[in-house]
Amino acid sequence: MVPKVYFSPPMRTQPTDAGPESSSTSISAPVPTPPSVRDVSPSICLELVEFKDLLRQFRALDDGVTLRLNRSSARSRDTGTSAPPSLLQQHDKRFSSAAAADLGKSTYASLNDTVCASFWRELLDVWVRREDTIRYCIAVNGQAANPAAGATNPDSRLDKDYVAAPAPAPAWSRAENRAEFTERQLRNELAVESIIRRRSLEVFKSRCRTFVPTPSDTVEGAREQAFWEGK
Repeated sequence: MVPKVYFSPPMRTQPTDAGPESSSTSISAPVPTPPSVRDVSPSICLELVEFKDLLRQFRALDDGVTLRLNRSSARSRDTGTSAPPSLLQQHDKRFSSAAAADLGKSTYASLNDTVCASFWRELLDVWVRREDTIRYCIAVNGQAANPAAGATNPDSRLDKDYVAAPAPAPAWSRAENRAEFTERQLRNELAVESIIRRRSLEVFKSRCRTFVPTPSDTVEGAREQAFWEGK
């Protein structure tokens, strides 16, 4: 069943090309992606070029939202729905009524909070899903680089005097080194993600100057507040 998502395109419930790797119990399921973004799977996570192409599609959603935000702001100016600041009208009598109206529609135009709330929920949904996708792929590569991490011998749980045999030195293969490299690259993408969010947030706040979100008192709400603060 398609999950209900507000102010964003309908999301797929499961990736269509997820292979057997996705059945791992130590890694959560991939994050559903919008229709315009390809599905994420462990195989894509392990291929840096493939993942960066997915990330490029995902980040293009920010541009789409900010473009529509700018268009809505332009329509607001054209229809004169933004009133000029009262302080300028009171303290500078040289302003004609026409000049004051033009000033209000251009320099100080701002969208109403209902429209802004819709755009904010859409941006927030994209940011959360995109960051979760990066973290999912970091986990996939971490497991590929060190598949034995966290593994336990059942004998150790049955006999308190059990002494594990010395573990053999890991034979690092080219594929494992590649997974480590990919994992480091994906961690760098988290820093890039912060920059992209701040850029989109700057555009949003310039168009929605009176809007302030009201995050819930939950983990998700704390994350929303962090995004609002540009973190």
